[in-house]
Amino acid sequence: MLLWPKPELDSDSDAVHLACAAQIVHRNIFGEAKTFTGFPAGCQKSSVPSLLLALVNMILEGPSIKDQSEDTTHAAALSIAQLLKFNSAKHRREQDTITLRHRIAQETPVPTYIGLMLHVQTRKRELVVRLFHLGLSVSYDRILRLTAQMGSNICEQFSREQVVCPPSCMAMCLQLLLLIT
Repeated sequence: MLLWPKPELDSDSDAVHLACAAQIVHRNIFGEAKTFTGFPAGCQKSSVPSLLLALVNMILEGPSIKDQSEDTTHAAALSIAQLLKFNSAKHRREQDTITLRHRIAQETPVPTYIGLMLHVQTRKRELVVRLFHLGLSVSYDRILRLTAQMGSNICEQFSREQVVCPPSCMAMCLQLLLLIT
C-alpha cells in the first residue's frame, strides 16, 4: 500500500528542480576561494564545497540519506567534484570562445596534480595543452609558474637550513616532491 501516488514523469517539473539545484550549487562553488598551497593531507576534500560533493555522491550512488550521513566519499566523486569546480564559469561563455580561462581561485588539486605529474613525467607541452582543453588539467603556462614557484620554495628551504643544493639536483628534488605528495 502506497501512502502517496507514484509521481508522473514531468520533464518541465524536473527541469525546474534541476535548475534550482544547479543555481544553489553554482552559488556555493563561487562562495569560497582558495589558492594552490601544495598537496597537504585532505586537500581534495577541502577544495570543494560540501554541497557539490554531496550532489555528486547522490548522482553516483543514488539519493540515500543514510549514505549522505556517513563520512565516506569515493575517489571518483572527489575527482568529479573538483573538475566541476575547476571548469565552472561565473557567467555563461560565448559560443565562439575558443580560449579557455580558469581562475586560479577555482583551481583544485586534481587538475593541478594531473598537469604537474604529466609535465614531470613526459615534459611534453602538447599533452598538457590537450588535457587543458579537455578541462582535465591546468594550463601549460600555469604548470611552468608552479614548477618555478616550487623550485624557488625548495631553494629558500635549503637557504634557511644553510644546505647546498646543486642546480642539477633541483629537477630531481621537484620530481621527488611531487611523487611524495
